[in-house]
Amino acid sequence: MSTAVPEHPRWLVELADEPGEAHFAAWRLGQRAAAADGFSLPMPALATTTECWRGSGRVRGGEIGAARFCADDDFMLAELVLSEKDFGGIGKTTHEAYRRLFDYLPASGYPYLLRIWNYFSGINEGIGDQERYRQFCVGRQLAFERSWMDADPAATVIGLPEKSSRLRVLWLASRTPGRMLDNPRQMVPRAYPPEHGPEPPRFSRGALWNGMRGKLLLISGTASVVGHSSRHLGKLDAQLAETRRNLDALLKVANEAAGTDSRFGAGTVLRAYVRSETDLGDVEQWLHDSFPGAQYAVLQGDVCRQELLVEIEGVHHL
Repeated sequence: MSTAVPEHPRWLVELADEPGEAHFAAWRLGQRAAAADGFSLPMPALATTTECWRGSGRVRGGEIGAARFCADDDFMLAELVLSEKDFGGIGKTTHEAYRRLFDYLPASGYPYLLRIWNYFSGINEGIGDQERYRQFCVGRQLAFERSWMDADPAATVIGLPEKSSRLRVLWLASRTPGRMLDNPRQMVPRAYPPEHGPEPPRFSRGALWNGMRGKLLLISGTASVVGHSSRHLGKLDAQLAETRRNLDALLKVANEAAGTDSRFGAGTVLRAYVRSETDLGDVEQWLHDSFPGAQYAVLQGDVCRQELLVEIEGVHHL
């Protein structure tokens, strides 16, 4: 994990041992946080760190409905946790979580949904269309069909190694709209064919936000998928190389949209989710070699497709 990067006053997101007074929200990666201490992702990790989100203007926090949030003058980061025991399975629980999310947004003061993270256990359990990830997509699709959303946000869906009935949905929303991006190397997810499940995934490959604090690329979970097909089954090195090509293609789209010529490196903060514990060190070394100057955290988690060994998401300051 790389954290030895000088503090940059323009960067919205950075990794540090502890959040500072300037940060409005923090994710404790690889460790559990108290309810008043931001958000946590207590997944197995090579090293614990904190993903810190720098605030601007008045910083506040509290609850909206059953969700809790941290916010500043531009962004709100919120979390909703529901139990499958209360709603009868992952599909119905996902539908309820997204229904509430869409209800909360207009009243929150941050109506523009940029990014969603989803975490639940046993993501690849179940046969065929009864696989839990596919049932998650069914519930999410139903909520999107009934919502007012006209563009799919950037997103990540990762399986937790722990056994739990809880679905955790976290989202980033803003006071001003972002621009959702697709990747020319990959099919638009909502157009996936039925071989991937009864309902398609609903997300964009990235989201571009532009404000007084600069330009920000929010990168969805990205893996070794070309078109709609998984590539390089069982080959970690080849999957990592394909993932890098997808990340580079998305950054090119973002640069064209933003009128910039940015490169990954300083100002890049990545999270890698690795299926096998034995691969954590190799993925960390690859990140170190492939993204000089970037910050990154390596966590153990299950990718939505069983054949995929690693998925990478992140934030990049253009």
